[in-house]
Amino acid sequence: MSIGREDYQERKEARIDRMEERAARAQAESDAAYHAAHEIMRLIPPGQPILVGHHSERRHRRDLDKIDRNMRKSIEAGEKSAYYASRAASAASNHAISSDDPDAVEKLEAKLSDLQILQATMKAVNAYYRKHKTLDDCPDLTPETRRSIETSWARGWYVGIPFPPYELSNNNAEIKRTKDRLALLRQVDQMEHIELDFDGGQIVTNEDINRVQILFDEKPDEATRSKLKSNGFRWSRTEGAWQTQRTPQSLRRACYLLGIGPPEPVPAPTADSDDAQEAAPQDEPASTDTTGEIQTAADGQALFPLA
Repeated sequence: MSIGREDYQERKEARIDRMEERAARAQAESDAAYHAAHEIMRLIPPGQPILVGHHSERRHRRDLDKIDRNMRKSIEAGEKSAYYASRAASAASNHAISSDDPDAVEKLEAKLSDLQILQATMKAVNAYYRKHKTLDDCPDLTPETRRSIETSWARGWYVGIPFPPYELSNNNAEIKRTKDRLALLRQVDQMEHIELDFDGGQIVTNEDINRVQILFDEKPDEATRSKLKSNGFRWSRTEGAWQTQRTPQSLRRACYLLGIGPPEPVPAPTADSDDAQEAAPQDEPASTDTTGEIQTAADGQALFPLA
């Protein structure tokens, strides 16, 4: 079918714009409160004490109170502005690969290739040093990387080992994580559009926004909402549905929660069919044992039936 959502980049840019707009609005409030405080301070001579019993006492105390409130308001709005500005900057500089990105597979494949090249390079450099006892003329080592290694050795960090074992281990773990994500996204790409009716609503796979959605005819009770939340579903006001990321596991989880059977695998076409294609394999549905104990889905999340 498809991977990600077509409006991914547009939504990302809109989120950045929204955070920047909130930051600018909060900064304007901070500046306004600051200037209001200073306008009042300008009318009070520097060092002027409160004249107790004088007709100006009440006004003086009131002005000091206004100055204090405006300065506090200015500080709070300034902190709010800095918070939203930081969120906007983080969103703009975030290069993590989202499953909502239509180009996620291509980006993950490129990332996997880079990680595998790095793993091979680290092993080659370590082998070269073990053999020659020097980094001179090592063909797999750049001048920048060599300086970094020698700087670490000068501080006494893993002297004699260009790339410590933990770096190889961490990079290998990242390779595995990337492969697992690629495998999951390819499963998502093979998912068919599903609409499953149940008593009180419908389960839908919404390919346009890359979500599995549960549409209730009426608002579910508190216990049902709590179980949906504990299983990764969130309410979307814009969609009018409880939804989560579209994956085979989340579809099975939705079916289990609502007590309905998962969708049947598509029958394999006959050999003489004109449009015969190899049917995509289906994951086994989650189940409970004979004692009724709750099992877990393939992604490790606990399943809690609503009934």
